[in-house]
Amino acid sequence: MMSRSKIKVLVQSNYSRMVTGFGKNMKNILLALHKDPDIEVFEAANGVQYGRDICTPWESYGTYPSDQKTLTEIEKEPARKRAAQYGFYTIDKIVEKVKPDIFLGIEDVWAFREYEKKSWWNETRKIIWTTLDSLPILDQAIEMEPKCDQMLVWASFAEKAMKELGHETVETVHGAVDYSHFKPLDNREELRKLHGLQKDFVIGFVFKNQLRKSVPNLLEGFKKFKSKNPEVPAKLLLHTDWGEEHHGWNIPRYLKEKDLEDGSVLATYVCHKCDDYFVQPYFGEDKDCSPCGSKKSVKTKNSGKGVGEKELNELYNMMDVYCHPFTSGGQELPIQEAKAAGLITLVTDYSCGTDSAYEHQGGIPLDWNEYREPSTQFIKATTCPDSICERLQQVYEMDEESKSKLIETGKKYVQENFSVQNTVERLKHFIKSVELRTKKNDKEESEDQKPSLEDFLKDVPLKNRIAVVLPRSAGDVLMANSLMENLYNLYPNKKIFFVTQPEFYDLINDNPFVYKVIPYSESLDNMHVLEGRGNHEGLFDIAFLPHCMTQKTYSYNHNGKDKTQFRLR
Repeated sequence: MMSRSKIKVLVQSNYSRMVTGFGKNMKNILLALHKDPDIEVFEAANGVQYGRDICTPWESYGTYPSDQKTLTEIEKEPARKRAAQYGFYTIDKIVEKVKPDIFLGIEDVWAFREYEKKSWWNETRKIIWTTLDSLPILDQAIEMEPKCDQMLVWASFAEKAMKELGHETVETVHGAVDYSHFKPLDNREELRKLHGLQKDFVIGFVFKNQLRKSVPNLLEGFKKFKSKNPEVPAKLLLHTDWGEEHHGWNIPRYLKEKDLEDGSVLATYVCHKCDDYFVQPYFGEDKDCSPCGSKKSVKTKNSGKGVGEKELNELYNMMDVYCHPFTSGGQELPIQEAKAAGLITLVTDYSCGTDSAYEHQGGIPLDWNEYREPSTQFIKATTCPDSICERLQQVYEMDEESKSKLIETGKKYVQENFSVQNTVERLKHFIKSVELRTKKNDKEESEDQKPSLEDFLKDVPLKNRIAVVLPRSAGDVLMANSLMENLYNLYPNKKIFFVTQPEFYDLINDNPFVYKVIPYSESLDNMHVLEGRGNHEGLFDIAFLPHCMTQKTYSYNHNGKDKTQFRLR
C-alpha cells in the first residue's frame, strides 16, 4: 500500500516561545498539529532573526532579516522596519525552502500587507486567521478576504461584522488555551501567604502594557472601590511590564497622580538569571536578585521574559477576581486563562469582550462609553471606572454558592470553546477542506486544460477529415479495426478520426490507418454536427455512425460524398 503524502502547512505568527498571546497560541497549535499524521508543520517565527538555529520539534525559520545591507536599508524607514518585523523581506525565501501546500498566517491582518503581490501567493493555498477588534472593520481585512482561500477571525464580534459586509464564509476560531495548565490549586492559601496576600481581596489584571489596555480607568475604579470599602484590605496586581514607557502606560506616574502609592498596587518581578518570581509593590527595574545573587537581573514581567504557565497559574490562584478593561481586543487570552484557573472575570462588553463578559460565559460585563481613536477614527471603548467599582463590589459581596456557580460556568465555557483540542480540530477542518478544494480545483483546471475537439482537428483541413463514431462496446471497437484499412484505401487523401470512449482507446490506438483517436460526446451522435447542413459547417467532410440503429435515418443521411463499399477482412 502506498503511503499518502502529508499536507505541508507553513504557519507564520509570533515565535512559539514568546510569552505573548500570539506566541502562546502558536506553541499550542503547533504542538497539536505536529502530532497529526496527515499534516507536516513548518514555523515562520516572527521576532526571530532569519538563519538563527531554532530548536523546535518541527522545522522553523526566523523571519527577521539577518543580512546587514537589508537591515541598514529598512532602518531608514519606520514602515519598512515594521514590515520586516513581520517577515516581509524573508517570507519568500522561507516559502521557497518549504514549498507549502497551505500558508497559515496568524497575526493582525496588516502583518500580511502586500503579500498578495508576492510570486508564490497565487501558487499556494492561503488561510488567514486574524484578530479584528474594532468597528468599522479594517479596510485591509475587507480587501484581504477575497484574496485568501479562507479567512478566520478570533472573535464572533468580528465574524458578525464581516458577514454584515457580505463576507459570508468568514468563521470564528478562538485562540487556543491549554487549560490543563490553568486550574484551581489546592495550595492556593499557602501561595497567598507566601506572597503576603493571605488577608487581602486581590484583583488581578494580566496584560501586555499597551495603550489599549485601560490602566488609568482600572486604577480609578480600584481607587473608588477602596474609598467605598476602607475596611477591606484590597490589592491590585498588575502582571505586566512596568518599565514600558514608550508604547504603553507609565504606571508609576499614574499611581502618583491617583494617590495610590500606598503599596496597594502590586507588580510581578522576575529574575532573568534564576527565573525566581515574586509579587510586591513596584520598586523600579534592573534590581539585584537576593536568591541567586545576580546583579541587575530582576525586572517586571515583559514580553521577552515572563513566567511559565505553572507560575502564571499560581498568580491567577492568588487573585480573588480578575478584571480586564480594554478599548478593544482580538481575543485577550488571559481572560480565558483566568476563567480556567477558577476566577470570575470582569470584562469590557465590547469587541472580543462579547465572547467573555456574560453570565453564561462565566463573566460580568463592564460598562463603557464610546470614543473615536484619533489616528484611525475607529470606535473604541473607554471602560467606566464607576462600573469597575460596582462590579468589584458585586463580586466582593457575592455569596459562596453564587460564586461557585459562576466559576464552574466559566471553566466549562473555556473547555468547550477555547481549548487547544477544540481550536486545533477546527483548524484541521479548514486545512483539510482547503486541501480538498485544492485537489478539486486542480482536477477542474486539469479538465479545463484537456484538448477541445477543435484542438484534435485543427491540423487537418475540413475537406480531409473522416469520422468513425463508435463509443459503446469493446467488441465493436475491436471489430472496427478490420475495417480501417478498407476505409483508408477508399479515401486515400483523407485522415481517419476514430471517436470512442476513453476506456476503449487502447483497442484502436495502434491501428496504422487511424490518424487520431478522439473522445466521444453525445453531440457527436448528431450528423448535422458532424457533417453540417445548409449554412452550418460541420466538423468532418464525411462521418459514419455504425453504432446507431438503422431506424435512425441520419445514420445514413450523408452529404453524398461517402463510398459505402466496406469489406471485412
